[in-house]
Amino acid sequence: MGIWSTILGFGAGYALGANKDNESIRRMRSGVMARVSDRIPLAGSSSEALVDVRPIREVMTPSPRTVTPDTTLAAAARMMAEEDIGDVLVADSKTDRLVGIVTDRDIAIRAVAESRDPDLTKVKDVVSGEIASVTPGDTVHGTLELMRGLNVRRLPVVEGGRAVGVVSLGDLSVETDVGSALADISTAPPDR
Repeated sequence: MGIWSTILGFGAGYALGANKDNESIRRMRSGVMARVSDRIPLAGSSSEALVDVRPIREVMTPSPRTVTPDTTLAAAARMMAEEDIGDVLVADSKTDRLVGIVTDRDIAIRAVAESRDPDLTKVKDVVSGEIASVTPGDTVHGTLELMRGLNVRRLPVVEGGRAVGVVSLGDLSVETDVGSALADISTAPPDR
């Protein structure tokens, strides 16, 4: 990070007349310092290997879309299309507790590929049960490690058994690896 802050500081200083007391430079410096303070060195490694310790609540998509287990796959797919999302969480209709997640891939592999009628097939027939989740206070680093270990692209964010958000690999790439290919793809408009 040291070289990048030096380059950024030099470029901004040059562009703004190299006045370190300039309000724009002070704002930029405090912004850079805030971003650096959100990360700590990874234990046992060089100071260049930083870990993002921000809580997931800062990067998750809040108020996730949910359906009940008796929702049809067609209705769930329409919701995904309308909201431009790749998953819906499945919540018990009586308790509102999270019971699973259905992704666009689940619909394609577990329903369409098996010639199931999406207008008759219920979400409960293809739902990914026994799902892993994180809490709003879990760290970005810990969540990335969990996603990597489970080989999943999305995780519900749960508090008290109820879904309060969703975090995707795309969300995390945009937040942690600005300029990467995955971050660029995640922020690009959809192909339609």
